[in-house]
Amino acid sequence: MRVTHLGAHQAALTRINSRLSEYAATQDQLASGKRIRKPSDDPIGMNRALELRASLRAREQEGRNAADGKMWMDLADSKLQDVVGQLQRARELAVRGATYTGPQERDAIAQEIGQIREDIVAVANGSHQGRGLFSGFSAGDAVQKVAGTWTYVGDNGEINRRVSENEVVTINITADEAFGFTAGKDVFTVLDELEAALYADDTAGIETALADVDDSLQTVLGGLGIIGARANQIETAMARNADEVITLTQQLSSLEDVDIAEAVMELQLQQTAYEAALAAFARSSQSSLVDFLS
Repeated sequence: MRVTHLGAHQAALTRINSRLSEYAATQDQLASGKRIRKPSDDPIGMNRALELRASLRAREQEGRNAADGKMWMDLADSKLQDVVGQLQRARELAVRGATYTGPQERDAIAQEIGQIREDIVAVANGSHQGRGLFSGFSAGDAVQKVAGTWTYVGDNGEINRRVSENEVVTINITADEAFGFTAGKDVFTVLDELEAALYADDTAGIETALADVDDSLQTVLGGLGIIGARANQIETAMARNADEVITLTQQLSSLEDVDIAEAVMELQLQQTAYEAALAAFARSSQSSLVDFLS
């Protein structure tokens, strides 16, 4: 087959363009730091990278969910710790009130008991991010006095957070559980009865209320135990999630990132090949502008 001057010229230009394209691709890899920039660079690698990125985004979202849940539970824990302190103070006052010290001192103790009750009501009806902290899904109060009786007015909604691929944690506890509405006598009724017994100078009533305060204290401590167990579950999930994020990031990096030393060597080889192609073309063709390009 006869090879014409034009055919040889075009073949040489094709080789030069191919070398230039490879040279430019290697330069682009070095500039971006990425080995895979588009699917055609490595179809199988790109598919694996997309899977890793999807997993990484899921783990990062689960990490944010866990952090939000931990913040919610830390707040609830802090509030219930305050309630424990208040009930311990109420117990101290009840013990003092059970020993007859005169109606005036009992009246003063009763006033403080009333203030403790109001403080605990404020805790129970607290909110976080526009939602009742102890009222389930309800944005309103958790407890109210309805027709003279303390009543839980929230709902049984469970606020959940997905903290791993197969793990969902309930991050809230309702006032129904934490303040004794489901366990017999609630905290607020107990304090009402203690206050009334103090005002009435009723020693037997004070002693009965003292025992109820102890029960209420155990109920609130039980709520703290529930929160603590769930918080530990979230913390464990957060630690595991952080490890998975690091592992996925490393896998993605090893798949996508350029080996700088290898890429620099490849660039030098591509440059040498490109320059050789230019020189060969210049020698095989008539004098032209190409001579000056080499």
